[in-house]
Amino acid sequence: MAGAFLVALVLALSTLSVAGAGDDGTRIALRITARWSYLLFWPAYAGAALATVAGPAFQPLARRGRELGLAFAAAHLPHLGLVLWLYHISAQPPVSTFTLVFFGVAVWFTYLLAILSLGSVNSALRPAAWRTLRTLGVEYIALAFLVDFLRNPLAGGWRTLIAYGPFVALALGGILLRLAALALRRRQHARAQ
Repeated sequence: MAGAFLVALVLALSTLSVAGAGDDGTRIALRITARWSYLLFWPAYAGAALATVAGPAFQPLARRGRELGLAFAAAHLPHLGLVLWLYHISAQPPVSTFTLVFFGVAVWFTYLLAILSLGSVNSALRPAAWRTLRTLGVEYIALAFLVDFLRNPLAGGWRTLIAYGPFVALALGGILLRLAALALRRRQHARAQ
């Protein structure tokens, strides 16, 4: 967690020092820190599904889902600091209320799941309630990332398309992996009965 946070902080500060701490530099730093966070979120989101679909070679990744999720939450803190900074330096709100609420819910889920994943807090929840809340939360966070990646993908020409393409592929691949794993588990459950 500390390493993930420090990498995000160094990325943010380095970007601001090179591109400036104004509106443009802050937006670049926001994109960079969001991508770093996503690289930690994706294996937490898709790791168990990957192990289900592709086999036991990915089981170590599946077992590390909680740690990767907490690393994602830690890495996302500098990103949130940049959001606050952007609001501080902007003469008017830099995003619409809808965008703020939509992504705000994803942030709320991120830190709610992080708190609820702590052993003492988690033990107070019923397993089915925890599973439902965790699934709802990670699916919403995944949707928020996908929406962010798909916003105006052609607006910046080929450079933007190339920069966002791998992240869109990961996002869609993660969704497909989770759906395939769900189908496999249901089929195995049906055979067992």
